[in-house]
Amino acid sequence: MLMYIFILTLMISSLIYKRKYIPLIFILLGVVVSLFNGVDLREIALNFSNALSSVFLSIGLNIVVIIAFSEYVNKNGATKDLVLLVYKPISKIKDRYLILAMFYLIGLALSTVITSASALSMIYMSTVFPILISKGISKEGAAGMIASVGVIEFGHLKSSTIFMAEEQNRLINDYVINGQLFLFIGIAIVGAISHYFWQRYLDNHLTNDNDEKSLTDNLDYQHKISIFTALLPLLPLFLILPEHLFTKLNLPLWTIGMICISISFILDLKSNKFNVKEQLSFFLTSISNSFFFIVSVIVGGKFLVNSLPIESIINIYSHMSLGSINPIILSSVLLLAIVLFCTLLGSGTVSFITITSIMSKFKIVSMNQFSSTFTSMQMISGIGRTISPVSPTTLLCSQISGVTLSSIILRNIVPTILIVILSIIYSNI
Repeated sequence: MLMYIFILTLMISSLIYKRKYIPLIFILLGVVVSLFNGVDLREIALNFSNALSSVFLSIGLNIVVIIAFSEYVNKNGATKDLVLLVYKPISKIKDRYLILAMFYLIGLALSTVITSASALSMIYMSTVFPILISKGISKEGAAGMIASVGVIEFGHLKSSTIFMAEEQNRLINDYVINGQLFLFIGIAIVGAISHYFWQRYLDNHLTNDNDEKSLTDNLDYQHKISIFTALLPLLPLFLILPEHLFTKLNLPLWTIGMICISISFILDLKSNKFNVKEQLSFFLTSISNSFFFIVSVIVGGKFLVNSLPIESIINIYSHMSLGSINPIILSSVLLLAIVLFCTLLGSGTVSFITITSIMSKFKIVSMNQFSSTFTSMQMISGIGRTISPVSPTTLLCSQISGVTLSSIILRNIVPTILIVILSIIYSNI
């Protein structure tokens, strides 16, 4: 029992040291609620250890490994090669806003393998941004679009996708293909069209006096691209899809991630890009960061939910006829709430995981009955980052482009509103 108390103490101390206050608050609230309900410290420590082990051995392990792979292929330049590879065929299009819309669609596709919105925005700002400026698009329009490409939570590698598939007791392939894909296509179409017309409309009211030469100096058009290296970020999909279609192995996502990392490590060792010490150091640092940034939030949220007086809350809701609630109103409230929380916090992961965990645990609504609503919540849980003044994505795009935060927020208001409306409609189909 002392070991469980040690684990709880170590976790709290580590979160304080790492300055990760959101999961720390969740855990401390769980401890306080448990003590208030008469649970002794040893039982609290045991409950926390159970939450930690159950999360890390399922969702957590998948998340830390996949994020490590995504960050590594960004570090070794493979993601930049991938962006340059897809740029070349569409660079000859004359309509500059059509190019912007095309890069938005490409960004959505890339976001399925580059899971960090900030990382994808950074890549786009160093590669796509100069291209768009050279075509005559304003800095505000280019930066605004780029701030929005990585915020849709779609694909096998997204941590919220993994979490939602677990909550609905579905295989991740089934959830992505039968749950997410249709809405993702709709979001891609609405987002591309709205960016095309909204950025063009706003640019017509701006004076575009960009210095094309200085803005395109950072992009190496003659950079020799290795097709094999450029396709390296897509390796998880190349393994997942055939494994799903042609075998019945159902390998855990973390296993596929480790295979991808191993292949990347071996290739880079052969080309002398990095030595073993550098690779291991990067891998361990990435795992540590993703554990404290994402997994700890899930652990803290699960522990807090498990600490709440479930029986009392269920008794309260047992007297309510939730089936009589208008599903349009329910889905609208949930979706607007997740967007609002994401805008205020600069991240939708915390809000989404907390809300979903509570509603699932207390059986406030049926996950099956409202599966479309929860899928919509999950997929747009990060869209508030495009209009958030505290989001790392908007801050990064603002800093690199030299435009104000308010300009980037203005550029994303209309696309964000239209995507939220589409998600509400999808929730009620």
